[in-house]
Amino acid sequence: IVPDRLDATRAALRTAAADHDLILTSGGVSLGEEDHIKAAVEAEGRLDAWLVAMKPGKPVAFGRIGTDDGAAFIGLPGNPVSSFVTFLMLVRPYILRCQGVRAVLPRAIPLEAAFDLPRPDRRREFLRARLTADGRVEIHSHQGPGVFTSTAWADGLVDNPPGQTVRAGDRVAF
Repeated sequence: IVPDRLDATRAALRTAAADHDLILTSGGVSLGEEDHIKAAVEAEGRLDAWLVAMKPGKPVAFGRIGTDDGAAFIGLPGNPVSSFVTFLMLVRPYILRCQGVRAVLPRAIPLEAAFDLPRPDRRREFLRARLTADGRVEIHSHQGPGVFTSTAWADGLVDNPPGQTVRAGDRVAF
């Protein structure tokens, strides 16, 4: 746990970079006045990417601390579901790739939707979902980034493209 101060965040990043290949943080990557990760990474190294078009999980940071061969940095959002989903979709594949694994992305299975999604987001959505007894996919009724119980309820995620509506009976990527 690092205090919400830029100097403390910078010091923690420097210390972690001295002995580690990857620094992974949770929280502090958004736009709030106490979110110091972006400025700290830029001051202690470089920020390669910040903010991704996915829901949940828009505030994500990628970069390096120190020199080009310094520690890799990934900053996850602070909301629990956003952190969980971005870890599954971005961090886990990165770590596996660093270990030499070639097939790093989660496998998608096309299944029939047992739900309607009439108002899609403009971003790519990852909806907490589970299989029904008849082999279709239903989504949790509360998809907010702070509803962590939805992850325990779910068997997986529905990967819904930007702007895509879903009607019961449509095929979705589970």
